[in-house]
Amino acid sequence: MRHILIGGHGFLGRELVRQILARPGDSAVVVDLAQAYDIQKKLDDPRVSYVAADVSVPGSLDVIEVTPEDVFHHLASRLIIPNRPRFERDAYFRVCAIDGTREILRCMKAADTTSLIFWSTDMVYGPALTIPRPEDHPRHPFGPYGRSKVAAEDLLEPLRLSGELSCTIFRPRLILGPGRLGILEVLFKLIDKGWPVPLIGPGDNRFQFVSVADCARASLMAADAGCPSATFNLGSADSPTVHELMTEFIARSGSQSRLLRTPGRLIKGLLRGLNLVKISPLDPEQFEIADLEVSLDITAAEKELGWVPTESDTALLCAAYDSYKASQGNAVKNAI
Repeated sequence: MRHILIGGHGFLGRELVRQILARPGDSAVVVDLAQAYDIQKKLDDPRVSYVAADVSVPGSLDVIEVTPEDVFHHLASRLIIPNRPRFERDAYFRVCAIDGTREILRCMKAADTTSLIFWSTDMVYGPALTIPRPEDHPRHPFGPYGRSKVAAEDLLEPLRLSGELSCTIFRPRLILGPGRLGILEVLFKLIDKGWPVPLIGPGDNRFQFVSVADCARASLMAADAGCPSATFNLGSADSPTVHELMTEFIARSGSQSRLLRTPGRLIKGLLRGLNLVKISPLDPEQFEIADLEVSLDITAAEKELGWVPTESDTALLCAAYDSYKASQGNAVKNAI
């Protein structure tokens, strides 16, 4: 089986390539922006080929000789970075989510292939009306990233219903694993210095994660199943509360940090004000859910794909921290 990974040199894509190479007979075509290859090294393996292309540009995928048997994994997405860009953020996210998806569909139609796995996000849901949230939960996202994924899902839905496309949609919780930083870098720096770690709210809510390895495994399970036209939540099992998670994490790290419970409404009101003047350290799609129950119902993936999570939230956070510490140590060595 040949897998075409759009946005395949990112965090999830690199793990997916690793798992593909562990499957005899499978191969991968990795498609990503040229600058992605400048940051991360390519693998020297004959079963992996690399293409530098911007999927949002019409005709960018024409250099790939696609066959009807190929499976597309649409992993491409612009990352949420607070205040970048400062304005027109809806248009910024839609370029990849909408224009990129249209270009993939055009390429697939030209090659007469119908197998697609689309990576969406649980941010499409917004405030939880049901806990844990099932896949048919209403979609009312807090911000432009979630809205762009809703629009992309809506682009795919009529093709799934008509049978023109065999398309599996995944909505994962926050994907973690070694090498994952993003917003976590702020937390890890506080832990390193032994400084207080403020929570937004009392921390009695659950804030579910999911392993990058488990996500890659889900993508391959969907491919093996013929890309069933269904939508699946992905997350860990038996998540602790945020306070329980952070207490255990700090203890395992050996840090002298202490947790600070804060009034959630007050802190989120302050962050909303800072966001209006474009200086908030967090994006609304990050801080608006910080004190909410955001766990997902993952039973559909278990029943229909046979997928079950293998790593706990605490283990995932610790693994990401250990990787961060290792990278900091390497940076010091290289500077000497």
